[in-house]
Amino acid sequence: MKDIKQNEAISQQQLRKNIFSMIWPATMESVLQMMVGIVATAMVGRLGATAIGAVGLGSRIGGIVWVIFSAIGTGATVFVARSIGAKDYNMAKKIALQALIIGVFLVLTFTILIFVFARPILEWFGTDGDLLNVALRFLKLNVWGMPFMAIMQIVGASLRGAGNTRTPMLIAFIMNIINIVVSYCFIFGNFGFPEIGVNGAAIGAIVAQATGAVIAIYVLYRPNAVISLRHLKKYEISFFDIKRILNIGVPVAAQSLFWQFATIIIMRWIVKFGTISLAAHQLGLTAESLSFMPGVGFSIAATAFVGQSLGNKDIKLAERYVKELRRWCLIMVTITASCLFFLPKLILGLFTDEIAVIELAKYYLMMMALIQFPQQVADVMIGALRGAGMTKRPMLYAGLGLWLIRVPFSYLFGVVLGYGVIGVWSAMLIDIVTRFFLNLHLFNKGTWKNAELIK
Repeated sequence: MKDIKQNEAISQQQLRKNIFSMIWPATMESVLQMMVGIVATAMVGRLGATAIGAVGLGSRIGGIVWVIFSAIGTGATVFVARSIGAKDYNMAKKIALQALIIGVFLVLTFTILIFVFARPILEWFGTDGDLLNVALRFLKLNVWGMPFMAIMQIVGASLRGAGNTRTPMLIAFIMNIINIVVSYCFIFGNFGFPEIGVNGAAIGAIVAQATGAVIAIYVLYRPNAVISLRHLKKYEISFFDIKRILNIGVPVAAQSLFWQFATIIIMRWIVKFGTISLAAHQLGLTAESLSFMPGVGFSIAATAFVGQSLGNKDIKLAERYVKELRRWCLIMVTITASCLFFLPKLILGLFTDEIAVIELAKYYLMMMALIQFPQQVADVMIGALRGAGMTKRPMLYAGLGLWLIRVPFSYLFGVVLGYGVIGVWSAMLIDIVTRFFLNLHLFNKGTWKNAELIK
């Protein structure tokens, strides 16, 4: 996609065209990346509730590593977008390189730590017996795909900052095909491959992620790309640029870590509710994740368009983009929320045959359908705030919502009052709605329009 035009030169029709030329590839990329986990869950779901729970626990712990490269990627998107908006293409290339260096270093460090301490981490959840053994094998394999995923995600984030969302989408598409084929072969032992069950899902993900990383590096060195490291004048570590990336990324990482650690604590309680509750929670999360994808695409677009507009000193254009993004987000959410509320059993049936799990998980999807509107509109506003460089206040709101509402109310409703996993899901609703109003107030104040990126 070309750089965005000056506000006075862009019509509403062109603005809408720019939005959808970015959103549909960004949304499809998110869907395709999410499909790696969804395909694994759908295939593993045929192996029983223990297998589903093991993959859920392993994925939740691996999510801590995901937080790191996701946050670095956000910093890269913001600074690349600002640089492209200001027509400083060499700076955009420098940011992409520095983000890749610090991201891979941090992710590899945490990958090694999780591999070494995998058993005590899982035991902390209260797992034992078959669930512990299956989850341990899965986690110790699955975590090695994270460095490859980091490369792919950070390169993709830099490209999105420059307005290129199609290339990351194509990489995710190729990755998905490989994941489906390899996982199918190894989980069930098809086409002469060994049948290794849950471990086959981990192998499929690693092979797919490694392929995606190789393609991403190739893309970053293409001579005709807007961001091409082949044309970078100097290859060196810039602690100044790394600091700038981290100034944006660390609050984003903290926000995600708040969520990850809160979820880990809550998962300990869910484990004690029984295997059916754990499997229902995991399947609910997986099925619901598809409904988030349009919102993710709109949030990515908000970050990139606001970043480029403010880099070009065009506040009015940034406002127009956000207004249009929110409007179309509401239209998309109406569709996804309706599917969750009215077709929960049909959706869950794609992942498992276990009636008890489906009957419980359907309530999760119906409850989450009710908060799709505030959650996804909030994602657009947070994306816009990130594009302006404002990441600390949303981080604070996330911490308050998770640790003052979700965690204590999950314990109150689920454990003390005895409502089990339904009580946990109720606490999630209260948290999400509260944070929506906090972020809405922050966005409407308008301070993001004049925010300066941290130097």
